[in-house]
Amino acid sequence: MAQYQLVEKHAIQQHNEYYELRTTQDTDHPKSLYFITNEENLEDVAATIVAEHLSKVQHWTIIPHRKGS
Repeated sequence: MAQYQLVEKHAIQQHNEYYELRTTQDTDHPKSLYFITNEENLEDVAATIVAEHLSKVQHWTIIPHRKGS
């Protein structure tokens, strides 16, 4: 089971590294979820998040964010 923690957008500043899972199937209204994880395989973590929180989404991307970038 993938280990992750969803993070509210206003709280991401507190983390040195976080990831954004952004839907890409509806480019007019993309949705983003922010998360932190220690897992090495981000694709598996993202697939778990999609399955648990965005079950109807088929197309998405992972955007890494690092503090100071």
